[in-house]
Amino acid sequence: MKPGRNDPCPCGSGEKYKKCCGKVIALTPAPAATSAMASVPAPAPGAAQRECGSCTACCDGWMAGTIRGHDMQPGTPCHFVRDGGCSIYDERPQSPCRNFSCGWVRPDSPFPDEFRPDRLGVIIAPIKWRGQPAYLLCSAGRDPDEALLDWMRSFAARTGRPFFYEIAGEKMGFGPPAFQQDMLLRAQRGEKMW
Repeated sequence: MKPGRNDPCPCGSGEKYKKCCGKVIALTPAPAATSAMASVPAPAPGAAQRECGSCTACCDGWMAGTIRGHDMQPGTPCHFVRDGGCSIYDERPQSPCRNFSCGWVRPDSPFPDEFRPDRLGVIIAPIKWRGQPAYLLCSAGRDPDEALLDWMRSFAARTGRPFFYEIAGEKMGFGPPAFQQDMLLRAQRGEKMW
């Protein structure tokens, strides 16, 4: 017998069924792009490469990880952030630090200056979906707002690059029909979306 949405989840997580194995994943279709992988605007010639500067959003606990035995998760910033920077930068571990890539700071970033994570309140992390570029919008103090989602939907429709995001704990995605189908199958199998 299938549990009710407010019943405890049968997997034993302690969560309500609707917040765990019965979670509904809302997927929004992307209109067909004229070219599935249209080119992304290149940085202007001679444009200065972006640097993190005083932005420590990835280290402020928004990206989970363990660094030298210290857990980092929402509400628990990295133990090694000091005075707006990393105190172990040259010796930082491969995982999660060196493996992390900020979509805003990358040399090929298609994202505008105002998307710097500490200003936007959201980290845009490049990931892969079926070997193709995709993005994960991670809260860095707030959930993505409608203006950011509109920008990302337009970008995804133009480039064919899907993205994932979370609002109020509900996981969602936006992308082409194959992406939508893949996400629905993952949800039905109880697999993680990302």
